[in-house]
Amino acid sequence: MDIIFGRENAEKLREKYTVLDLETVEKDGQSIEVFCLLSAEKIGFNELPTLDKWVQLHNDLLHGFNTKQYSYCKDAIGHLKGKFAGELDSFYNEILRRIEEKDAEV
Repeated sequence: MDIIFGRENAEKLREKYTVLDLETVEKDGQSIEVFCLLSAEKIGFNELPTLDKWVQLHNDLLHGFNTKQYSYCKDAIGHLKGKFAGELDSFYNEILRRIEEKDAEV
């Protein structure tokens, strides 16, 4: 997975690549949007027919995380792991870790 910083940079690449939102991070008082770029070679021909479905589920996962729908997130991650040639599995593991931290705080 290649990481892209900034929405403007990500938008330029969307015509040729699959670009997925990841998160917004704070650095030196600035918000920086982070994206990942997946090339067709990494995704694989056999995943192309269902790519739109997995992209939508990924976006729904991010929305669920941002709105604290953690049960939904866990279910979505169960379906998403291994998709996108496994390129995002470490990101999904990080989201699960954050959810577990938040659950432990309660």
